[in-house]
Amino acid sequence: MRLVLHCEPRIPWQPKRAAYFLEGFRRKGIECEVTDSRQRLDERPAVLLGTSCWRAVEATGSHLLVDRCSFGDTEKFVSLVWNGHGRRGRHMVPHNANGERWERYGVPIENWKYGSRVILCGQTETYSPRFQRLEDWYRTVSATHFRKHPAGDNPTGLPDAVTFDDCSEVITLNSSVAVQCVLSGYPVVAMDEGSMAWDVSGHRVGDLKHVGHDQRRAWAEWLAWTQWTDDEIREGAPWDYHL
Repeated sequence: MRLVLHCEPRIPWQPKRAAYFLEGFRRKGIECEVTDSRQRLDERPAVLLGTSCWRAVEATGSHLLVDRCSFGDTEKFVSLVWNGHGRRGRHMVPHNANGERWERYGVPIENWKYGSRVILCGQTETYSPRFQRLEDWYRTVSATHFRKHPAGDNPTGLPDAVTFDDCSEVITLNSSVAVQCVLSGYPVVAMDEGSMAWDVSGHRVGDLKHVGHDQRRAWAEWLAWTQWTDDEIREGAPWDYHL
């Protein structure tokens, strides 16, 4: 197997993690060239660090996206998905996957909570064919409060929500905040099929899924196989499943 790893050296986390990937590839005998090119070099599968720099590479062939983790510490985990964002990509979860990874890395799955506020969660990009601009999506949603993305603002005029306290409904498009809320017991609407919480969420405002604990647990066990720790990447562990 021969790969090309696309890394933007001006984004601090990328060179650090590039070194981890190269160490793991060497352990598994995988050849890998590193580049900062925004274009695909050749027909080799591309490993893309992050989502912001490599759209031209994504559009032109096979690629493994190294993205933000769905749960846990972003300084320790990344998600790995082939040829798409979120659930639109291919997650190489082994057919005999069990709950061992969730037991090791997961967090408690809390009971459902109930309240009065309907909170619309902002994003910085849509990553969705449903809406060309975020503003187009915001206009379709009726909510009482708005939760800003850490890197965004509030263009809706709704009151800001700092926490999810007293929340009856969390409205998302495909942001990872949906995963955090489902695990924390806040009912979620995910309005794009790319959401990693799609299977345990409602899909229209007011159409909620208070799925049972066993169903959320099965989903969480699957989710745990979609992301990997830096130590596992340095050891080459994901490549027994992803290549």
